[in-house]
Amino acid sequence: MHLKKIIFSFSTCVISTILLFLSYPTPVFAETSMQDSYQHLSSARAEQIEWHYRTYKGKKQKRLWSITYEKWLTKWLPA
Repeated sequence: MHLKKIIFSFSTCVISTILLFLSYPTPVFAETSMQDSYQHLSSARAEQIEWHYRTYKGKKQKRLWSITYEKWLTKWLPA
């Protein structure tokens, strides 16, 4: 009878230890190759702009154009 109590308490201890390790959170890491490809896709880029010039009523003027967004960024300014 005493042997049965020892075996029961030992098995209870082993099962408790296994359950404790199964519930312990472990860190998970993504593959490095996937991180590199996503980093390349999400990199920020500078807006591309260019000045356009004209002569209006004998005076030179300039205006800033956004190549990236395809819109004017300024009104006509004296050049």
